[in-house]
Amino acid sequence: MIGVKLKFLLWGEQVILANLFSIGCMLALETPFITTFPVSGGVCEEICLEYGSATQLYLVPFTQHEEQVHFTSTQMRYQGTMSSSIQSQSVTKDSQVTLPLNPQGLIDFSCYPFRTYVSDLNDKMTGISLYGSVSDIRKERNSEDNVFSMAIKDLTGEVVAKLHFTGPWSLGRLCPGHTVYITGLSCSQNREKRVEVSWFERDSCSAIVNISSLPALLNSTCLHKVSSLFDIPKQINSTNICCVRLGLVELHHLRAVLSHSLCGHPVCGACDGIVQCSFCLLNCDSELIRYFHLEVTVADEGSNIFAWSTGQTASELLQISPDEFYELPEDEQAMYLYTLENERFMVSIVISDRNLYGYSCSVPSIEEDYPFWEITRAHKCDKVSSRAATIKIKNH
Repeated sequence: MIGVKLKFLLWGEQVILANLFSIGCMLALETPFITTFPVSGGVCEEICLEYGSATQLYLVPFTQHEEQVHFTSTQMRYQGTMSSSIQSQSVTKDSQVTLPLNPQGLIDFSCYPFRTYVSDLNDKMTGISLYGSVSDIRKERNSEDNVFSMAIKDLTGEVVAKLHFTGPWSLGRLCPGHTVYITGLSCSQNREKRVEVSWFERDSCSAIVNISSLPALLNSTCLHKVSSLFDIPKQINSTNICCVRLGLVELHHLRAVLSHSLCGHPVCGACDGIVQCSFCLLNCDSELIRYFHLEVTVADEGSNIFAWSTGQTASELLQISPDEFYELPEDEQAMYLYTLENERFMVSIVISDRNLYGYSCSVPSIEEDYPFWEITRAHKCDKVSSRAATIKIKNH
């Protein structure tokens, strides 16, 4: 009804969604939670809406500068249900939306909720956001600036983005296999007519979120859907959240690793005695921290996998810090690990590659076949449902 106003409430970690809103934008809610709260000292109650586990949010912001654009079937192929014959066609249609322009006259997607795929990237696009998995990431050795190359893969392909940092690496631990959301990308065309993608930390609208390591991921049911642990190998290039129990933690499958505190990657000793980070290639004698490196079998009622974990996540699984653990005599260490068997956790799991993580220089695997799965986040469960489950992130 025109003129009627309702409050829309966000709680806890949901408040971050408010960053997407601006005055004048059109907001659409699907299946919100309807509730009431007392007003005027409890004399009466007012109806309001809350963001619930089944709520879908759609946002169309107000734009002042307009440009009519065309979109190909790429945009239709992954949105909505269509017949296979229509999906295979490369039909071009007029857009029914308006796109904002930046002061240079380029299409600026920074304020537009447009799901961009790798195959959509073209010259003279700015403020782009991508959602996908990291297939490779490494520092460029031949660059005087602090530049990293990150390959991002989604449903339509793969692209390498150049990440330009104003100082040292500042994103914490980010590795191949992790799911990321990156915004503030810009596209340009090189002399070979190929599209180059870049990201600059100094830009106000630039951000990278490591979704695989988000603390809220394990507790926010609105971010996932349930499937069985048996289906994990089918979910390539995605982050899975599982309700699992630990197998027996062997003492020889646990070791301490010196890591760089800024990026969480292990360090390697250079020939001249200088300690260098295996990832960002910095000398980090004064920025070292001792982490666990853990290999363990986790299982639910239908299947099990052999996975590895490191850093704070490994400490959460073991429920003890490295310093506390290694103060114990060896027989007490083994006894402590024995008590962890069948402990239940909600964990996020990604497919991994040891050679891309820098662990091959300092952490040889005990197993002949190194585990392909990494546990990137863990949260202890006191009570779980009888059906151990796997959760795949929704690709919205």
